[in-house]
Amino acid sequence: MKRILIVLVVAVALGGLFIFGLTNTSDDRDIKSNKLDKPVPAFELPLYERYQSNYGDSLNLKDYQGKPIIINFWASWCGPCYQEAPELELAWQKYQDEALFIGIQTQDKGKVAEGEAFIEQFDLSFPNGLDDNSRIGIEYGLFGVPETFFVRADGTLAHKHTGPVTMAVIDEQLRAMQQ
Repeated sequence: MKRILIVLVVAVALGGLFIFGLTNTSDDRDIKSNKLDKPVPAFELPLYERYQSNYGDSLNLKDYQGKPIIINFWASWCGPCYQEAPELELAWQKYQDEALFIGIQTQDKGKVAEGEAFIEQFDLSFPNGLDDNSRIGIEYGLFGVPETFFVRADGTLAHKHTGPVTMAVIDEQLRAMQQ
């Protein structure tokens, strides 16, 4: 009888968690990162050709310390990435004098043509490159895509956002980094 009771309690608890997960409509996309308030990993990102005349063949993150940086990780197969791309471009147009936006195609090995098509579809004018071996994504501790990292001017991580980022989130995080 005791075993049946234990199994029943565990089943009810797991069922409750399952129902909570299905019914939770929270829009909290902020997953805590153990990298918060610590320097972000430096990287050198090979850029797509369309950005090379302005930024060179690759973008070295160390060259841009001194201003806030927004790093967005995306993939060509990612539906929510298509949702957020226009928001990122609008935010870049609004904030390009105040912050650098960087797009990193990751978890998408060998998908150069698909990446170029994605960039072209949304006419993304902020620098984007391919993390073909997902090394940068691993160093940043990605759970998946899309994820956006907000880096302070001193190079420390201010905020990590998972899921499609919106203009409201970008506005809020840039204001917070300027305080």
